Parts: sequence; structure tokens; C-alpha cells
Amino acid sequence: MKKKFCAASVIPSLLLASSVIFAASDVKQLSEVSDTVNEITQEQKDLQGKPIPPGFQPGHPGQPVHPPKPDHPGQPPKPPQPPQPPQPPQPPKPVDTTHAYNAGMRDGSDKGIREGRREGYSDGINAGEIEGRRNGTNDGDNAGRTAGYRDGYGVDQTAGTQQGNADGQNAGINNGTEAGKRRCYDEGYTSGYNFAYSEAKQLGEQDAASYNAGYAKGQADAATIEVQSGQKAGYQAGFAQREAELQSSLTGMTAMRGAGTKSIGAPGLSIELARYGYATPEERQAYERGYRDGYQRSYRRAYDDAKREGYNERYSMAYRRAYDNQYSTSYRAGYADGKDKGYKAAYRAAYNSAYASFYEQYSNREYADQRAQGQSNGRATGQKEGFAAGCAEQTKRGYNAGYQKMAAEVYPGAFDAGKVAGIAAADKHYGENAVLKVFDIAFYDENNNGKFEASENVMLKAEVRNFGFQVSDTVAITVKSERGEITLVPELKAEGVGGRAKTVVTLNIGRLYDVVAPDADALNVTFSEKGKVIGERRQMYTRTNPNRVVIINKDDTAIKEKAGWLFVGTVTKLNAGEKVLVIGEKDDWYKVRKSEAAAGTWAEGFVKKGKVSVQ
Repeated sequence: MKKKFCAASVIPSLLLASSVIFAASDVKQLSEVSDTVNEITQEQKDLQGKPIPPGFQPGHPGQPVHPPKPDHPGQPPKPPQPPQPPQPPQPPKPVDTTHAYNAGMRDGSDKGIREGRREGYSDGINAGEIEGRRNGTNDGDNAGRTAGYRDGYGVDQTAGTQQGNADGQNAGINNGTEAGKRRCYDEGYTSGYNFAYSEAKQLGEQDAASYNAGYAKGQADAATIEVQSGQKAGYQAGFAQREAELQSSLTGMTAMRGAGTKSIGAPGLSIELARYGYATPEERQAYERGYRDGYQRSYRRAYDDAKREGYNERYSMAYRRAYDNQYSTSYRAGYADGKDKGYKAAYRAAYNSAYASFYEQYSNREYADQRAQGQSNGRATGQKEGFAAGCAEQTKRGYNAGYQKMAAEVYPGAFDAGKVAGIAAADKHYGENAVLKVFDIAFYDENNNGKFEASENVMLKAEVRNFGFQVSDTVAITVKSERGEITLVPELKAEGVGGRAKTVVTLNIGRLYDVVAPDADALNVTFSEKGKVIGERRQMYTRTNPNRVVIINKDDTAIKEKAGWLFVGTVTKLNAGEKVLVIGEKDDWYKVRKSEAAAGTWAEGFVKKGKVSVQ
């Protein structure tokens, strides 16, 4: 066992790249297999195209052949055998990418949920306003048309009743006859089919050839599938075991710094792909495809939930206005439509009554010829399909038995070999890369009194740990506010972290506006290294503002030099939605000051109270 472990450690790249696991009841030592292969290859090269020399036996170099005895007549030498044509190369076995795809889907789903919730809410606000108006118009139209339809419905129905009776009678006779024939055929077919199917299926379930074929296929599939599954499961278990050991402590593993080999993994391979053992191009592509699929599905669900929340905040008011405007117009159109529909309804009622009576009469008659034809066809089909169904069940039973037997033989050995490869891969990856994770991420206010106040800086603190043995690149930090009203510092970053070390990051991420609305908000932060996300967090916080703030109601609202209209100059003009600080009052005027976040060169002025709303 010790010799086998060393061989697997020296050439783990061969085990990983080829996905070949030597697991059987009689397993040779790896070195013995290699020597045997080399000897056979060399003998084939020496024998191709050359005559066999006297006294030499292939496969036993240097051993002479005994000459014939004198009392026997000489025998002519055998003619040399023609060289055998080389066997064509076999195509490589397909790579199982199921595990890689599922892992990518899990990771993509996590990110999709976070980003979908953030972006869906604001879109829902806009959609609620638009759809409220649209649905109010539509429902007002429907209600108006319904009332008009009701009032105009009871006009001009006599002609519809007369015509409907005549047309219903003719259609009932024709369709009833066809339905009766079809009914007799179907009943005959069913009775013949069921009896023949049952008998033939019993014969198929006793078919030994079907069972044996399924048993052989089950063993063949298990020999391939379970070896791959066992190797993959073992690899991931081994990688996870060694990864947990490396991350549990940042000391005691310094000897790994120079112990990497070229066997498994490579610098630049992401920790997710290395952890799962996805070293082939097919597996990496499957992981990335799964990541995209998982992201898109989860993003859409989270986006829709958040959008619905914003949507409901805007919908009702827009709906009611549009409904009232549309109702009266639609009533007139509904009246004209109701008059037309009244005639058609009378026609349909008369038609249906006549049709049902004659259809019932003709469809229940007996059509003996169609019944006999159905029985004959049903027996033939039932016999064929019943036997096929019985054989299929026999094949399935045989397949399951063969698969389970072979799986029990090959899976344990494949798992053990895969675990050895997984441990080696974890050692390799952590030895040659920086493996970063971020802990204890938190936003806090600058004066640390627990209140996020207007004009105050917002701080970020986090701990970055490097579990790998190599120095990391610079860590990029991205912060986003969901509701805004904060000036964010661009291009935040932290210096690289040394191997098997950790560092605490403390940064000023931005400053709240002096006109910030007292409300709840959320900050989202993402830490990344070499473009790969290593940590992220969403934190809610409550903003406060002791300043008095007003919001401009209409575009081109004038800010005056003094509190009055006559012979008073204009300082500037502001548009709807802009905010200013109130620093005094005079009669019907506010004295206001420009916000630090606003544009323009003006400083102070006066605005009419009726042209603004208090925040």
C-alpha cells in the first residue's frame, strides 16, 4: 500500500487528466504495469519488418533455441511472419461534466439573487406608475363597455332564435352519425387491445434474452460511470478535507511553500475549479455554463420579487385616475356591441338545443361493422405492444441487477484513488496561489454614535485573510448605494496580503449629502482580487438629517435675491426634484442655501413657499 500511495503522489496529473483509476480484484503495482508496457512496446518495434534470427526467441532476449537432434531429419526454417498492421487509435472517452455544471449553477445562483433584488426594486417603481395608468384605462374601458352591453343586449333576438333551430337540426344529424360510428369502433378496439396486450406482456416478462441483455449493459455502464463518479466524489472529498485543514490555521504549513509540482492545477486556476477538480476544458466550460444558468434563473426570481414590491407602491393612484376618465367613453361603444351580441346569443341558444336533441339520437345507435373492425385492429396492436412492454421490463430488471453488482466492485477503489488526487490538488493550489476570503465586513458612521447623519463620512471595516502561500494582488473594493444621496469614493482598494497572513482594512467609502432624506438605505460592497469576488455584503442603515430641506416642485423655479417680486433679481433657476437647505423664513418666502451636492455657482437666495415641498 505504501508503494501505491507514492506512485499516485508522483504522477497525480496522469490520474486527473485521464480520469483512469485502476480498481479491480487483482491490481498490479503501478511500476510493474509500466515496465510490462515498455517491454511489449519494444518487442513489437524490434519484430516489425525483420526476419527472426536463428537461435533467438521473441519475448526472451538472449536465450538460444536448441538445435534439432541428429536422429531427426533436418527441418526447414519457418518463413518469417509478415508484420502486423498497427491498430488504429481509439477515440478518447467523453468527459462527465455533470458535477462541474451543478457546482457552477450553485455559485451563479448566489450572485444572481443579490443583484436581482438590488436592481428589481427601482424598476418596479417605474413599472407601477406606467401599468397603473394603463390598467386603469383598460379596466375603465371594460367596465363602461359592460354597462353599455347590458343595456343594449335585450334587442332583436327573435330572428336569431328561428335561424338557430334550423341550423342546429342539420348539424346534429350529421355529427351524431359520425360520433356513433367512432364510438363503436373505439369500444371494439379497446376490448380487443386490452385482452391481447395482457397475454403478450406476460410472455415478454419471461423472456430470458431480454434479461441477459439488460444485465450485460448494466455491468458495462457501471464499469464506466461508477469509476468516474467514485473518482470525482473521492477527489472532492480529499480536496475539501485538505482545504479545511489548511484554513483552520495560518501556521504549521510553511513547508508547503516550495513543495508544489506540475501535477495538478496551475497558477491562475480559480479556487472553485480547483476545489471541484475541474481541470479539463470540458469541465471548466460546463462550470461556467452552469454559473451563467444559475445566475440568470436566480437573478430573475429575485428581480421579480423586488420589482413587485416597488410596483405596488405606485400602482393604485395612477389606476384610479385613468379608470374614471375612460368609463363614459366606453359605455357608448358597449351599448352598440350588446345589441349585436344579443342576436347572436339567441341564435346560439336555439342552435344548441336543436343540435343536442338530434345528436343524442343518432350518436347512440349501434354500428356493428365499425365495432368488428375496431376489435380486429385492437387485438393486433395489443399483442405487439404487450410483448414489447414485457421485454422492456425484463431488460430493466436485468440492467439494475448488473449495474448494482459492478458498482459495488469498482466504486470503492475509484473513490480512494480520487481522494488521494484531491488532497494533492489542494496542496498544489494553496502552495502556488493566494487564496483570499473576507470576514467581519461592516459599515459604520464616522463619529461612531450609531447614527448615519447628513454630511457625515461613512466608514468600512473588514478583515482579509490569505490562506494560500503566495502574496496576493491588490484587492479592489466596490461600494454601491441602493437609494443614492451619498458621494462615494472611487477606486477603493487595499494592498495585497502576504502568504498565510491576514490584514484589517479600514476605509472612508463616502459622504452623505447635506440634504439626504431621513430614510432607510442599504450599502452593497464587493471585494475582488484579479477580477474574482472574494467577499461581499449588503448592510441596511437608517439616515438622519437635522437640517431643514425643501424640494422644488416645478421646472424653472426662480431663486430670488430678496423676498419679493417687484424689481428683484433672479439668482438662479432650479428644476423639479432638486433640493435646497432652508436657513431662514420671511413672510411667504424661504431663505435657502445650495446643497453641497448640487450644481451651479449660486450660494443663497429666496424661494416662494408655494413652489416647494418640505422633505
